[in-house]
Amino acid sequence: MAETFCNVRNYQAVTLRVDPTEVRGGGSPARPVLYLPLKVQILPTRGEQSDVNYFLLRLAGRLESPAIGEFAEFELPPLLEESRADPYFRDLQVKVVLDRARIKQFEDARSEANAQLTVNFSALIWFAEDQKFEKTYSNSPLQVIVPRSHWVDDVLSRWGLSSVKMVEITFPVSKVGETFRSAYAHVEGAEKLFANGHYKQVLTELRLAFEGLANSLGFEKHMKECFDHLLAEFGAEKKEKAREALLSLYRFLHLGPHEQVQAPETAQEPAITRSDARFALVMTYAVFEYITPER
Repeated sequence: MAETFCNVRNYQAVTLRVDPTEVRGGGSPARPVLYLPLKVQILPTRGEQSDVNYFLLRLAGRLESPAIGEFAEFELPPLLEESRADPYFRDLQVKVVLDRARIKQFEDARSEANAQLTVNFSALIWFAEDQKFEKTYSNSPLQVIVPRSHWVDDVLSRWGLSSVKMVEITFPVSKVGETFRSAYAHVEGAEKLFANGHYKQVLTELRLAFEGLANSLGFEKHMKECFDHLLAEFGAEKKEKAREALLSLYRFLHLGPHEQVQAPETAQEPAITRSDARFALVMTYAVFEYITPER
């Protein structure tokens, strides 16, 4: 449980907590939202004679990442949370609106690691007895480290987008459509592998997408014939050039089975990088959009 404090008149009166395993993604691809389930304890501050109560009226924050610095901010709707001597944690849902550009920047920096978020809070306090407003800040940043698997499954996937997805594919409602949809399941698997930083496995999974399609269409181990079949309505010259483009991508995907090495790339064992995997994903999205029949 990540935790930080805000001082109220030199007393650690406001405690802020976030459970990293409860962080969630939501919203839509056009408006992705990061939800931080904040738990807040608000104790009275200490006066000369007795405890002094107050109200928490506003709470805002800035999100930072160690690699890219500040990338988002939020402010909760107006509050009227009163301090209480009996300690308990109340739930406040923090909603951080993001966009594709910031998510891509964050994901490129995160790569295959856990998601590290730093939150700096500011709060507005109202002392009813004194008729006075005061502003306070978190003593130290709230360090939220979301496990990689949780981030991929419960945040990234719930946004319904991928930092590399470029096209939308509509599968026809038919047996052929189901064949393509089944093969495309490997592409979705490759997206998840990409998010987890398994770059060479991305290429292998994409290769299986094409091979699964060929198998379903009766062209097992015959990709050239499979592509010829899918491009059958093309004229001779366009068909030849399109087939060679698809075969070139398929051959590139065969780099996946090679073991990734940390040393500089060699002719025998090419190192598969994030850029390689992104290229393969983008090209495969485009190919499936290109070859998927309309009916």
